[in-house]
Amino acid sequence: MYKVAHVGLVVKDADKSSLFYQQVLNCEVVNAYQDERIKLIFLNSGGQIIELVQHLQGSTLGQRSAGIVDHIAFEVEDISAEMERLRAAGIMLLSDTPHSLGKSLKNFFFLGPDGERLEFLQGML
Repeated sequence: MYKVAHVGLVVKDADKSSLFYQQVLNCEVVNAYQDERIKLIFLNSGGQIIELVQHLQGSTLGQRSAGIVDHIAFEVEDISAEMERLRAAGIMLLSDTPHSLGKSLKNFFFLGPDGERLEFLQGML
C-alpha cells in the first residue's frame, strides 16, 4: 500500500490561495518552489499535504486539462460553529445547514478562492 504524498490543486494565484488555506483552514506553509514555469506552495493540514500549483504566464503546462478530484474534506469538531465562522467571513457556502449522513456524520460544502469544492465533516467514518 502506498501513502498519499499530497493532493495538488491548480489555482490562479498561489499566494492568494495560500492565504485562504492558512487563514480559513489553519494550514501551515511547509515548502515552496518557483521557476519561470510554475509556482508551488505546499501546505500542511493536520499531517496531510495540499500542493497549490500556479502555472505562470506563458507556460505550456497550464494547457493540461483538469482532473477529476471532486473536493477535499477537512475534519472538524463542531460543524455548526464552523459553518457560522465561514458565513461570518463571507465564504461561499453551498448549503444553509449541515447535512446528516446517517447517524454519526454531518457535512457541508463551501468554495475556495478558485471555486474548488471544500468540505467540513464532523463524526467518524
